[in-house]
Amino acid sequence: MTKLYSYFKNDFKYITLDRKLTFGIKHDNETDEIIEIEEKVLIEHNSSARFFTFYIPASNLAALFCREILMKFKDHIDFANGVEMIGGFANDLNFGKHTSVYSNRIYFYTENPIGAADLQVLAKIAEENNLFFTIRSRDYVKKKMEIDKPLAFISHDSRDKELIAKPLANGLSSRLCSVWYDEYSLNIGDSLRESIEKGIKEVKKCVILITKNFLNNPGWGKKEFNSIFTREMIFNERVVLPIWFGVTTEEVYEYSPSLADTVALIWPNKEDLSEEEYKKSVELIISKVHTAINK
Repeated sequence: MTKLYSYFKNDFKYITLDRKLTFGIKHDNETDEIIEIEEKVLIEHNSSARFFTFYIPASNLAALFCREILMKFKDHIDFANGVEMIGGFANDLNFGKHTSVYSNRIYFYTENPIGAADLQVLAKIAEENNLFFTIRSRDYVKKKMEIDKPLAFISHDSRDKELIAKPLANGLSSRLCSVWYDEYSLNIGDSLRESIEKGIKEVKKCVILITKNFLNNPGWGKKEFNSIFTREMIFNERVVLPIWFGVTTEEVYEYSPSLADTVALIWPNKEDLSEEEYKKSVELIISKVHTAINK
C-alpha cells in the first residue's frame, strides 16, 4: 500500500527546497521525545511562486506541531528567502529584480489524524495570520488508493513473495505507481479468480516474476500467465515485463518459447553481493520497471 510519506514526496512535481525540523518534547521538564518533521518549499517553475508542505510522523502531538508552524510561519519564509532559486531554461535572457512570491497555502501530511477541537484552534490561528492550510492524513491515503487505477499487475509464486514480489510492490508504490498485488488488492470475501482477471484486464503492464517456483507451479501462476498472453494476442499489445531469478534460458523456453524471447530484467542474488550492493541493484531494477510501466 502506498504510504502517506510517499504522497508527501511525490504529490507535487516542482523544484523543492528541503530541510528537517527537530522538535523536542518535554515531559516532567526533561526532553525525552524527539520528533523530526520534514519541510518542503515548493517552487513553481515558471512563476517562481512558492508554497510549503510538511510531513509530521506518527505522534499524538501532531496538532501542537502544526500550531507551532502556523504561529511562527514568518520564520519559515525567512529561511526560504535565504535561498534564491529561479526556474527557466539555459538560453533564457533574464532582466530586472527577481522577487519570490509566496502563496498562503500550506499542506500538512500527518500520520496521526487531528481531532475536530484542535482543527478549530488551528483554523483560528490560520485566519489571524492570513494562512490557508490543508490536512492530509489516513483518509487521504485511503481515498487516493480507491481512485488510483493500478498501473501494473505482479504475477508471482507465493513462495517468492518476501524475497521479490513484496520489495518490488513496495518500491513501485513508493514512486506512486499503484500495483495489483494480492497483499494490497484483495479484501476479505473477494473472489480470487475475479479479482486477478480484473487486475490483468485493467493494468498497463503485467510484471511476471520468473523463478523456479513459478515455472514449477501448475496452479494460479500458470493461469495468470495464460490470461496475460491471451490479452497480448487479442489486443496486439506488449504488456509483459518479465523478471528472471535463478532460472536458465532453457528452463524458460521449456515453459514458454515466447516468454524466453522477451527481453527480461534479472533480479540480483543476495548471496553474490554485499548488503549495500544488493540494495542498489534492487533499486535499479525497480526504477527500470517503473520507467517501463510509465512509457
